[in-house]
Order: sequence, then structure tokens, then C-alpha cells
Amino acid sequence: MVTFRRRPLPVVLVALLGVLAAVVAACSGGPQQAPLDRITVVTTSPVESMTYAPEMVAAARGDFARHGLDVDLQALQGSPAALQAVVGGSAQVTRLGDIETMIAVGTRDAPLRVVGTEMAVGTLRIISGPAKPVRTPADLAGKTVGVPSLGGTSESTLNLVIARGGVDPASVRREVTGLAPGVYDLIGAGRIDAYIAPMDTAVVLQRSHPDAVVLDAGQQVTAGAQVYVSSTDQLADPAVQDRIKRFLAAIHDAMNFIAADAASGYAETTKLIASRWDVPSMSDPAVAKAGMDAYVTTWGSLRGTLPPDRWRGAYAEISGLGLVPAGLDPGGWLQQLGPQR
Repeated sequence: MVTFRRRPLPVVLVALLGVLAAVVAACSGGPQQAPLDRITVVTTSPVESMTYAPEMVAAARGDFARHGLDVDLQALQGSPAALQAVVGGSAQVTRLGDIETMIAVGTRDAPLRVVGTEMAVGTLRIISGPAKPVRTPADLAGKTVGVPSLGGTSESTLNLVIARGGVDPASVRREVTGLAPGVYDLIGAGRIDAYIAPMDTAVVLQRSHPDAVVLDAGQQVTAGAQVYVSSTDQLADPAVQDRIKRFLAAIHDAMNFIAADAASGYAETTKLIASRWDVPSMSDPAVAKAGMDAYVTTWGSLRGTLPPDRWRGAYAEISGLGLVPAGLDPGGWLQQLGPQR
């Protein structure tokens, strides 16, 4: 083997090379930024909705990056697909309704845990017309109510509201109407008396149809929160758990920014979201303000952390309706990782 030995460089040349290296480093922008940790978050519907404002703002404003995360937001078709992605490990987090989460864990023993929340209060609304207004749960008696699908969170929420009003469930007819913008026209046509819809839809509708009557289901029942969930297997990994903590911290920061932006009518929030997404319901400043005001209220004071007493209250309602067995410990399904846990 032949070994080559290098002749020592002159001291002056060494010094010059050191200066040159410093100049090159300065021109290249200084020290390299640490690589971002990737986390996949799946949603049950397209993200272009006011309901996902914190996720959109956290991405556009750089909150995720500041917490060292590269967040891959993927929209899937419905809760079953999102649940499968999290349980299967292809996604670390999804956001579901508390009702479907409790049903999945309490009746099917799904390996899920609630790590945080976005909406601590339900956001569904029951919309009716002025001819047969539904102003209280008791007004649902004898009505035909449109639901997006049978057996989902919307119908379960409707059932809880019916129970709150002491109404015979058999007297309320359900009809699948979907979530198309023209559902309200079915009321005028006499096909339905009311329908259940997301808060975004209700806010936009009240601008175009001021005579529409809107009952806030979240004010009638405790259940209805939107919670972030992950799988027990993934939460057993400290690295994944750390990424979820940082994700929730970024969401918390985005919530605080949006809430502080209320004074401007959410002008900065709207600008940030519009820089990356087209959200039709936010194109009208008045609608955007009304919608965001309502969403900020649903976040609660903890912003990202679900009050345990509210979770237990939701379980009492859901088990009382027979959707999950009674006598379980819903507190064992919580593993909250948000900054105010």
C-alpha cells in the first residue's frame, strides 16, 4: 500500500483559506437550518373551510415550521378512512367528532386516544324556515329533518337534541339530503321541515336568507366537540408523541393569532388563508367575521385542550342514548398533549 503524505501549508495560506471559508459561509446565509420533522395529519373533508382555519393559518404563518414541523395535510373521504389511516400508521393525527370517537373506542375497542381538541363546543346547526320554525328541541316533534347521511355524527347529534327536547324519536322522520348549497330550497318545496348543517353553511345562509331560523345544537347538548386523535401504538413512540405535542402547540399559537385578529375583522387571517387556499365562505368579509367569531367561541379558553368534565358530560349523553355502553371510564381515552393540558 502506498501512503501519500501532504506537505504542510504555509501559515499565511492557511489563514487566507480560513477567511475565504468564512466569506463563503456568510454568503450562503450562515448556519444551515435544522431539518423539519414530518408529521401527517388527515382531515375528513377538504381543508378549504373555516373549520380548519387554525391548520391553514399555522401553515401559512409559519407556526408549524417554528415548532420544527413539516406538516402534510391530507384530505380523506370521511371518518372511516381517517380512522384507518391513523390506526394503520400512515397518519399520526386526525380530527373527529367526540361522538364517533367514543363509539369507535367504546363499542369497537378502537386503539385511539384523544390528544387535544379544536372545537370544545359543537358546531352543528339545525336550519328551518319561518313557516315551521325549529327554535327549541321540542319543536322537532313531527318534523322531517334532512341529514347529510344516516348513522353519522350529524344524525347522532340530532338524536341527542331530540332527547333533550323530550320528543318521541319515532315522530321525527330523517331524510338524507347531503350538504349541497341548495338544501334550504327543499324546505320551501315542502320536502323537509329542517336540516342539520355545519356552522359555515348556517352563517352563509343567514346572509342570503335572513328569514332562516337557526338552532345552535351546541347550545342544547354537551356532545359535539371536535377532537384530535392518534393511535395508542403511535403514542407509545416518544418521537411521535413529541411531534404531536409540537403540532398542538402550533395550532394553539394559530388560534391565539386568529383570536387577536378579531379587532381587524380577521383581515390578516383572511389574507394568510387566501395566500394558499380558496375558501369561498371567507370571500365576503361580513360572512368571514361572523363565521370566525363563532368558531373562536367554540375553541374555549384552553384553545387546544378539552375540558375533562365536558368530555365526561358528552359520554353521559351518548351512553344515555345507547350509542356506547354505560359504565365505562371515558377519562381513560384521554391522553392530552396540548400546551394547556
